[in-house]
Amino acid sequence: MKRYFTIIMLICAMALHIHAQEDSVAIALKDAEQKAKLADKNPNDGKLQYEAGVAFINDFLKDKRNYDLALQYLERAQKIAEAQTIMKDTLMGLTYLGLGSTYMQKQDFEKGVSYMDKASDAFEQELGKYDPLTNCSKLIYSLMMMGPRPFYAFPKILEAFVNNDLAPENKRIENINEANILLEVATERFIAAQTKMFRYALPLITFKGKRCLVIQTADWNIERPLVGWLVPQMLDADEENDTINRDPNLLFDDNGQIIAMTEEERKQKNLVFNFRYLARNPRRLVGNEGDSRIWFMSPEDYGKVLAAYREYKSKSK
Repeated sequence: MKRYFTIIMLICAMALHIHAQEDSVAIALKDAEQKAKLADKNPNDGKLQYEAGVAFINDFLKDKRNYDLALQYLERAQKIAEAQTIMKDTLMGLTYLGLGSTYMQKQDFEKGVSYMDKASDAFEQELGKYDPLTNCSKLIYSLMMMGPRPFYAFPKILEAFVNNDLAPENKRIENINEANILLEVATERFIAAQTKMFRYALPLITFKGKRCLVIQTADWNIERPLVGWLVPQMLDADEENDTINRDPNLLFDDNGQIIAMTEEERKQKNLVFNFRYLARNPRRLVGNEGDSRIWFMSPEDYGKVLAAYREYKSKSK
């Protein structure tokens, strides 16, 4: 009997929860409709257009969200905000943020990221880069961008932390350390995205007049992670490892031959890369012939170099 009573109570609890959800959806929908009517009666009031727009993407609406209506009212607010001669009430920043959120929910990440960037710029333009609203917005919407656009999210989150440190004490986010997890996850996603980008790429240098791929240094080889390519000893913990025997630098030339550099050659060879631009054609960087580069390869060609490296290492044991 007790078990039967417990089941009845659970069913009742579930029914109450379902009704509560239905009530919250109905309340949110009614609120959105009321705000839309008020916005329609006051077409020149940007704040009312904005409030109507975000009301239609309220989380409480669940599957009743109306993205078309949200965009309709937010685009009205956008026109009003962009026509302002003096920015006020953070209307432009909020409107861009609303548009960005709407497009992100629609999974149109290209437009979503674009509007999020505009929101950040608008807050910064109106309030300054040290304002807590500016930096909070960078933290929160960068969290939304972290998955689809890690290259956008990481610098924005880092910028928020840096600017918060530089801000006057009365402008700082007091407990920003609680958001350290954002910085850590954004950093990992950024590194993962970078590693993926350079998955089938290797440094290219000129050695004895020949262009060669770098496949091993004292601190890195083709089978290890990205860091270590061009920043020797970055991962070393031992301050005295200059005194220990290191693996030689290995190069892979155009003929498919592996070249082991001597210690003297390693010390004399520096990675050189210089870039400049011409004012008459700033869309193209100008480099020097023979400078170091990162060489992107097809997975098949990369696999051939990797196989040659592994064969070389097995024979040299």
